[in-house]
Amino acid sequence: MKKMALLFLMFLLQKIFLCFTWTLIPILLRTRGVSLGTIGMTALIYSPWALKFTYATWIDRIYSPVLGRRKTWIVPLLILFVLLQWMLSMADPQSGLPLVLAAIFILNLVSATMDIAMDGYATDILLPGERPWGNMIQTVGYMVGYMLGAGVFLICYQRLGWQSTVRIMVVCQIIMMLPVLLHKEMVPVFPEALTQPGPAYHRPSVRACISRAQVRWFILFSLIAILMDQGAAQSRLPMLVDKGYDPASLGRVMLWYGSAASVLGAVAGAALYYRAGASRHFMVVCLGAGALCLYSALIFQLPVPDPMMVGFLVGGEKFISGAMGVMLFSIIMTLSTGPQSATDNAVLNSLVHMFILAMAPLAGALCDITGFFRLYLGLGLASPLMYLSGYFLLRHCRKAPRQS
Repeated sequence: MKKMALLFLMFLLQKIFLCFTWTLIPILLRTRGVSLGTIGMTALIYSPWALKFTYATWIDRIYSPVLGRRKTWIVPLLILFVLLQWMLSMADPQSGLPLVLAAIFILNLVSATMDIAMDGYATDILLPGERPWGNMIQTVGYMVGYMLGAGVFLICYQRLGWQSTVRIMVVCQIIMMLPVLLHKEMVPVFPEALTQPGPAYHRPSVRACISRAQVRWFILFSLIAILMDQGAAQSRLPMLVDKGYDPASLGRVMLWYGSAASVLGAVAGAALYYRAGASRHFMVVCLGAGALCLYSALIFQLPVPDPMMVGFLVGGEKFISGAMGVMLFSIIMTLSTGPQSATDNAVLNSLVHMFILAMAPLAGALCDITGFFRLYLGLGLASPLMYLSGYFLLRHCRKAPRQS
């Protein structure tokens, strides 16, 4: 229970502000008449999440024995994270949007670096049977962060403005981070995760990770999974803005529908993964994502969608995303166990985020060309083929021998 509570707080702290800006920026741009392709390009401010592999080995190599291998990075980065947010509260996203976007990029760099250490820590301390539930906690932490950032604080922004909202957010994060800062680092559950400098010291390497057959099959599989999970996600909020929904209305929808569905998706995903395995789990979420795309096409055809229907749309998207996240991160954690757990986790997470970031502008540009209806309809009809392709890749990922 202590492990799970600690992981929940760590992953929650990363996401509140980032989910707030992830939701707010597309809304602000769309209200100015910016194209979907350009809105999709703003996802590049989150590119540090796709670049973690370029320096992840340093997180495994450098640490202070006094603080602990993982707390060496987590503690100072958490403090820097909230300090930068307080400084950013003095800016104005309406008149100084380029400056705000640059600052959000730096905050993403800090958070992504912190995430390398946190993922390595989770991999070190969780037993195999605990991994689906640990990843459920990670996903729930993200979703509660989404509930606060894209729900509560989006509503606060509509009523209080940028400065007050960000400062309230910072105070809440300081309170939540105290248990993380003060706890004593836990000992890894696997001896191979305990690395000490010496003649037999394992030097973390990105090349050692991507040279494994299991990893290469997983990379191909993750492309399919992300296409089904994120292919239509970037266009749904702009579509709802076009239908007349303002930030406060969308914030309430995210809060009451999206957040609850996200948590339910993570819990259901963990239970399904634990009992049925990755293949059946992927079948459910892939075909579910296809059905949601068809439902999105239906929503687009309505002149003014009913709030309940919009709530079901947003809730369905977050349910699928929560379940898909548990599956992907559980596979990543299994592939990452060992002396370079933070490095392997960072490499695979970077690839996943790289695919997500690439998906946003591509899907936005495609939607500008085809329109909402054809994009959603095409993804929905393609979902059975995507499932079969992903099932084939997943089987090979599991059959491939683990290389040392």
